[in-house]
Amino acid sequence: MSDREKNLQTYVSDMLAVESHTLEAVERQVGSDAVKQQSDAKRLISSIHYVLKQNTASLEQRLEALGSGQSALKTAAASVVGAVAGVYDQVRSEAVSRMLRDDYTALSLVAISYTMLHTTALALQDAITADLALQNLKRITPLVMEISKAIPAVVVQDVKADVPSANVSVAKQAASNTQEAWDAKHINTVQAMPV
Repeated sequence: MSDREKNLQTYVSDMLAVESHTLEAVERQVGSDAVKQQSDAKRLISSIHYVLKQNTASLEQRLEALGSGQSALKTAAASVVGAVAGVYDQVRSEAVSRMLRDDYTALSLVAISYTMLHTTALALQDAITADLALQNLKRITPLVMEISKAIPAVVVQDVKADVPSANVSVAKQAASNTQEAWDAKHINTVQAMPV
């Protein structure tokens, strides 16, 4: 096996490990009673679950096409788990807002990992893997943005469960305020910090 093939298998295997571990955590969330009680959160977490299953399946197929057998797939499931383990392995709370926060963090790791895989595949002249990474990245990024938009409403529901007098009407204001930080006008005006 050439260095190029070995490198590609390693990167695809690592990506599969990140996706698989994230999928396992989201599968636990889908069955959560707390999630079932919040219809918007349930829909969002179900969407995340669906996309992660699609992405994982496509990575498994690509890894097999690159000549990796079942042992490589099993190795993939363990090779990068440590990177995501801190995000998911310990369920600190049943609060749906915390689940979505952890999903946001994990999906951000998935997104940057796909960016790395896409770049690696382009550098190694593997158009199939590069296209796959980009396609899967494009499925992840809308989910990250959707969590960002949905989290204020979920947070106020969690807060209200603990403090019934909490003002839930602030969810729209919080969403508007925080989405402004993601607006292209704001992002394009941010200057680099001096060194």
